Order: sequence, then C-alpha cells, then structure tokens
Amino acid sequence: MAQQGIRVGIIGAGWPGGKHAEGYKAAGGFQLVAVADLIPARRRKLMADFAMGREYADANALLTDVQVDAVSVCLPNALHLPVVLAALKAGKHVICETPPALNAGEAKKLAAAAAKAGKVLLYACQRRFGGAEQATRLTIDKGYVGDAYHARASWMRTRGIPAGTGWYTDKSKAGGGAMMDLGVQMLDLAWHLLGQPRPTSAYAIFNQRYRGALPPETPYDVEDAGFALLKFEGDKSLELSASWAINQPPREHGTKCQIYAEKGAIVVYSPQGPLLYRGFNPGGEAKETPLKTPKIVHYHAMMRHFKECIAGTATPVPGPSEGLVLMQMLDAIYKSAGSGKSVEIRSSDVGGEKVPEVASDAAT
Repeated sequence: MAQQGIRVGIIGAGWPGGKHAEGYKAAGGFQLVAVADLIPARRRKLMADFAMGREYADANALLTDVQVDAVSVCLPNALHLPVVLAALKAGKHVICETPPALNAGEAKKLAAAAAKAGKVLLYACQRRFGGAEQATRLTIDKGYVGDAYHARASWMRTRGIPAGTGWYTDKSKAGGGAMMDLGVQMLDLAWHLLGQPRPTSAYAIFNQRYRGALPPETPYDVEDAGFALLKFEGDKSLELSASWAINQPPREHGTKCQIYAEKGAIVVYSPQGPLLYRGFNPGGEAKETPLKTPKIVHYHAMMRHFKECIAGTATPVPGPSEGLVLMQMLDAIYKSAGSGKSVEIRSSDVGGEKVPEVASDAAT
C-alpha cells in the first residue's frame, strides 16, 4: 500500500463522487481503483476521467473487493447507514458525505461500528476545509479575537430546490429538507468555529411554501426553509438559517458566516475574502484586516486530512463523535420545529464519551 498509495473506491458517481475523486488526485498518496453506481454511463464517465480499472453496479460488490482499502460514500442520505456499516465491517476506511445519517440513533450505530472495526470514519463536512474557513479557525486559535461566543451562519438559496431523482424532498429518504441538506454544513462550520461547545437547547421554525415548484407526483414532505437558535455551554449561541427557496434580496443568496468574540469579530465570507475586525473604539469603529488563506483547500485539504487519519497521524474531524453530536443537534432542531417549543439537549454517556442527546421539550 505504501508504494501504490491507499486504494480507493467511489460509491456513488454523481457530483459529490466526482469532487471526492478530484480531491484524492490532488492530495496524492491515493490510487483510484473502483467505482460503484447504478447508472452505467455515470460510473463509466468517472472511470474514464480518473483512469479507474473496475466498475460495479452495486455498492456491496465493491465492498467485497480486497483491492480496495478505503471508500467514499456519496449516496442519498438513507443509504449512509447501511453502506457505511457494511464498509466498516468489510475492513474499509470510510469518508461519508453529509449528513452523517438520518438521525442521531443511526449516527450512534455508526460511531459504535467504527470503534469496533478500528477503522477511520470521517464525515465530509467540506466547509471546514475551505480557505476562508481555515483562515478563520487559525485566527481564532491564535487568540486574535479572544473567546468566540456567538455565530450567525446561513446558506440561503433564493430558488434552488433539488430535483434530480426526487429523493431530496422525500423525508423517508433524506431525513429532512433544506436544514438537513444545507443547514448541516453551516451548523458544523459555526459549531467548529465556536470551539465545539456542548449544545444545551434548540428552538426552530420551518416553512414549506414552495411545494408547487415541483411536479405534483414528486414527494415533498420536508421544509424548504428553516431557522434555528441554538444555545451552548459557556453562554455561547448560534443563529442558523437554511433555505432552498425564499424571497430575499439577490445579494443575500449564498452563504454567510460571522463570528462574534470578546476582542473582535470575523466575517468569513466577503467579496474581499475573510475579514478580521478588532481594536473597536467607543464609537464602534474597528480596524479591518483581510486574512491570508491557505493554498490547500476544499476537497484537496479534506482528502489530505483523510490520508493523515488513515496513517494514524491525525484524528478524524469531524469523526464519529462529532457526527453524532451534529445529528443530535439536528434532531433537536426538527423536534422543536414540529412541536413549536424549545428542545433541551442534555448529556449522556455514549461509548465512554460525554455527548448530548435530545431530551424532552423545555419551556420556551
């Protein structure tokens, strides 16, 4: 394996699978050897683009391939649990697209399976690996803004309901709508930048106002916009928004993330790149400083991290425990939106680690 690199199979040859393949190629130390996808034309295109030698119509067939050391799972959300479990049981290292699972119960099973197998399980929260995001994390780690205590994060599409095969808008296959699809990435990023404090409660409101945008025969039992307020230990908080479709000023379309801290603030996304504000005077004015971004970013950086985890020189972040907490926060968000009440998130022991779990409704 040291000579030819870590041999990788891509399970799911759609857009995410292609991005994973690009990341492996850029990171080096990997050999792309196989692809599995139900659609022959799609898997053969990936094979041609990345000189892969073997193709499979079924994920389980790829997992029996002893010439595969690690896999990327780039499938619809409902397939994450069974395919990742099978991959770990087959002795493969795994990087899985987000969300980790449909709910916290499934994420707990994945965490237990990864521990039992002794294999790497990394969730593809690629927002952590962007240039602006890495620069922001480094700035916080160096203490330039002091303790970060509040974040505002959003991914707001004006019109962008996923169509495709229709699974995105089917709760049984997706687990949820815009919050599960887009919100999970911004939730992970903001939680990461806040230092991953323990969540204590969530309050959320969902909207479903664009059912008519898709054909009537297409399942549509999920939210097309969601808004949540999360509280964490240490008096930290997060305002989270996600939408597939909403009427908003054109400039609001896209991603936003701002960090508020004791000594300053950071705007993660701006036309000038990430911006640091500190040295606030009594009138609220502050010096604006552009942050330098790293050269290795996005899927290149994520796959390099995956390689380091497999080599044992790094711990997967976000790995099984973080993935479980993410799903517990999402469970609380969905429960709150359904009940109209704030939902408490309390700690319990899972696998020897303190992680939160969704509790009964708290008073609003």
